[in-house]
Amino acid sequence: MWKWKTDWQWRLEIVPKASKQLSEFVQRVKKEPFEHALDEPVAMWTETEILDGEEVKAAVAIIRTRGCYWSIKEGCTMCGYFNDTVPGGVATEFLEQQWIEIIEHFSNYKYVKIYTSGSFLDPTEIPKDFANMIMTDLVNYGVEKVLVESLPEFVHKRHMQYDKSPNIEVAIGLESATPIVLDKCVNKRLTEKGFKRACKAVHEIGGTVKAYILLKPPYLNEGQSIEDTVYSAKFAAPYVDKISINPVNIQKNTVGERMWRNREWRPPWLWSVVEVIEQCEKIGTRVYSDPTGGGTQRGAHNCGKCDSEILEKLKNNRISGVKIKKPKCRCRELWKNLIEQAKYRRDGSEPEGYRRGFVGVKR
Repeated sequence: MWKWKTDWQWRLEIVPKASKQLSEFVQRVKKEPFEHALDEPVAMWTETEILDGEEVKAAVAIIRTRGCYWSIKEGCTMCGYFNDTVPGGVATEFLEQQWIEIIEHFSNYKYVKIYTSGSFLDPTEIPKDFANMIMTDLVNYGVEKVLVESLPEFVHKRHMQYDKSPNIEVAIGLESATPIVLDKCVNKRLTEKGFKRACKAVHEIGGTVKAYILLKPPYLNEGQSIEDTVYSAKFAAPYVDKISINPVNIQKNTVGERMWRNREWRPPWLWSVVEVIEQCEKIGTRVYSDPTGGGTQRGAHNCGKCDSEILEKLKNNRISGVKIKKPKCRCRELWKNLIEQAKYRRDGSEPEGYRRGFVGVKR
């Protein structure tokens, strides 16, 4: 059963900018994306991954599309991926031109990841014939595993039936297993039934599932977010093959950015990421984190002195499963104090310069 209403969740129940008003807030802070070349992908790069227990280099590409259907309809408070999209969509001929450039990048890689700033399995975003061509090309290039992302409502066996394909991994943004957090912090509509159904569909075609779970969405403080993230990971564990903890980072033209600029909320501490990983060690499913923007003011960070060391330990934990040995740093006591105060704090804000011990801050 999904968790419902601890003390802090009851307080969320009366947040004024909730439900309809939160949806309007999300839309209000958005801006029209810049014009983009339709025949060029958003980005391509390589990163270290694990395939069949071995460390490999994975090739990654983001296809430029019209973007996430939910972002078009309303949108999530922390997500700025719409900035890379094309309102109105991209014609198949331009998608194919992007793919010609991408597939050359994918040669000699066994593991590839294809992102779209939306849902690869949404046939109105990625036409089925085009998706089938992608999967056929990947097999012909010797790719063994492909990861794609999708909202759960598009995860159906009929959307994953191709002439041939590598092993498929579908990444699904669960974000939180607490309905009130999804509704009034993330502004995302997702049900327990829908998530479980999507996971089952992937497993029935022989694929694997990766769940994304947020750490500290807008409106939650540090202590609340740790509690919710750990709970959500434990909820997801029986239905997925691995879990990626995604500390919320500040993306352009989002509610998160607006609150950050107004000093109403801050991204999570790296200590909180480590705490979540430690609390999830025995849940029976691989749990790791690769913080986007980690160590910067817009991403998960600490005081600045210990950030690089912790990020390296998180990387080693993700790749090899090495247990994270916490470095010694005076900012950990500041983090502990903040966690202790969480039950009394209304939101996720902090005094300016708190993480650095107020060094260099004018008083």
